[in-house]
Amino acid sequence: MGDTPLLVYLLILLGALVIQTPVISGPWFFLLRAFFPNWKFFHAVGHVPHLYVRFGQQPAQGSGWSDWTHIYPREQRRLRHLVHNPQTNLALTQQNLVEHLATDLNQLPEGADARTLVSYALVAHWVQILGRTLAPQETHCQFEVRMVLPGLHGPLEQDTMLVSPVLPCL
Repeated sequence: MGDTPLLVYLLILLGALVIQTPVISGPWFFLLRAFFPNWKFFHAVGHVPHLYVRFGQQPAQGSGWSDWTHIYPREQRRLRHLVHNPQTNLALTQQNLVEHLATDLNQLPEGADARTLVSYALVAHWVQILGRTLAPQETHCQFEVRMVLPGLHGPLEQDTMLVSPVLPCL
């Protein structure tokens, strides 16, 4: 009797794998995606979405911008991370958000505005908050999503997928 829920669950999973359904999308579905990881880890070898940001003063002041900075740097692994690793977990969640944005941008109809996407709004807000910690003296920020083909000694190829408008830092 105790194995019945497990069997039903496994049958539902098997059915979901066998039955081909269209992609479910919509603004409310995005809220549910937070509960599920992006299962495209090793789906295909190829381009990977990367988030780059830069910071500067108000555009009217004519001051320069910082260089584009990649936001997903690898952290050094430590033994204690086997038990407690909140910073890396947060970084993986943020990278998952960037991957969701790249997927949403690929599915966006021609001519549609990316700023209407929930994933875009979340990435934009995250970048605006990053300004406080990475460049507290700067007032504005901008981000771009690049599709990067990684190589052994750095990227082999980079294609810019999206460049945001200039945003005020929070």
